[in-house]
Amino acid sequence: MYVRGFGTIKRILSIVIIIIFLLLLFVGFQYFNVGSPRDLTQRLNREIIAHRGVHQDFRKQDLDDRTCTAARIFKPIHPYIENTKASIQAAFQYGATMVEIDVRPTKDNYLVVFHDDMLDCRTNGKGYVKNHMLEELRKLDIGYGYTFDGGKTFPFRDKAIGEILTLKEVLSLFAGRKFLIHNKNGNNRTVSQRIAEVVLSLPVKQRANIFLWAQDASYASIQRLVPTIKRLTLPRQKIKQIIQSYVYSFGLSPIGKGLSGEGVVLPLKYSKYIWGWPYTFLAKLYRNKVRFYVLADTVKDFESVEGLPIHGIITDHIEVLGSL
Repeated sequence: MYVRGFGTIKRILSIVIIIIFLLLLFVGFQYFNVGSPRDLTQRLNREIIAHRGVHQDFRKQDLDDRTCTAARIFKPIHPYIENTKASIQAAFQYGATMVEIDVRPTKDNYLVVFHDDMLDCRTNGKGYVKNHMLEELRKLDIGYGYTFDGGKTFPFRDKAIGEILTLKEVLSLFAGRKFLIHNKNGNNRTVSQRIAEVVLSLPVKQRANIFLWAQDASYASIQRLVPTIKRLTLPRQKIKQIIQSYVYSFGLSPIGKGLSGEGVVLPLKYSKYIWGWPYTFLAKLYRNKVRFYVLADTVKDFESVEGLPIHGIITDHIEVLGSL
C-alpha cells in the first residue's frame, strides 16, 4: 500500500517536472526569439518628436493631476519654457522633426498653447484657463512659478510676460514644420471642433504636417471634419491594455489586429518584458500596419534603438539627443 502510494506520487512529480521543463523551454524560446532585421523589410522615415519643445525638466516621483511641476524643476541649464515660440524654435534647431504642443480653450473661444488647465502653478494668474479671455492671458508672466530650490529663487520671473500664443499663431509662425497637437481637454466636443477649424484654416499641404494626441471620441470628431488628419499614437490606457494582453499571452496573441493606421508608443524600460523584442515584436505590429514609437531621454536610450526600424522617438530632452 505504501509502495503503491509512493509510486503514484513519483509519477505525479515526474509529470509536474516535465510540464515545468516544457514551460521553461517555451518561455526561454519566446524570450530569445528576438527575430532578425530580415523580418522587417520596410524603410522608415524616423520622426524625432520633442515633447513640450525644449522645456524645464522636473522631478517625476509622486506626481498626481494637481502636482505643480514648475515648483519642482531641476536647476535650469537652458532658458526655455515649454509651449513658447523660443522653446519650439530651439527644439527644431536641436534636430526635432516634430514638436508636441498642448492646447487649452479660452473664454472667448480661442485655443492657446498651454499645458495646465489652471494658471496658478506656472503663472501669476489664478483660476482655470477656460475662464479667461485671450487678452487677459497675454498679460501674464508664464515663468512666474518656476523654482528649483523650494521657492528661494524664481529664475524665470519677468522673463516670459506675454508669451502665451494661440494654436493658430504657432502654426502660422512655423508653417513648414510638423506638430503634434495634444488635446488636453479629453473628449470635449467644442474644443475638438475648434481644433478641426484651425487645421482646416491651413493650406492643404500644411495640414499633412499636423498630428494629434487625442482620446477616441475627440479624434473621431476631428477626423470627421478633417479626414486626412492622423493620430500619432493611441491613448495611453489603450496601449497599456494592448501590451499587457500580449505579454500575458506569452507573445502568442496577435498584436495590432484591427488597428491599421494607428500608432503605439512604449517607454524603453518596458521593452525587456516584451516577447520577441525587438524584431519579432515589431514585425507583428507592422504586418497589421501599426506604427511604433519609443520614449527615449538619454544617450543610452538613443543608442539602444539607433539601428532599429521604428517610426520615431519621443523625447523630453531634445537638447540632449538632438546632436545625435
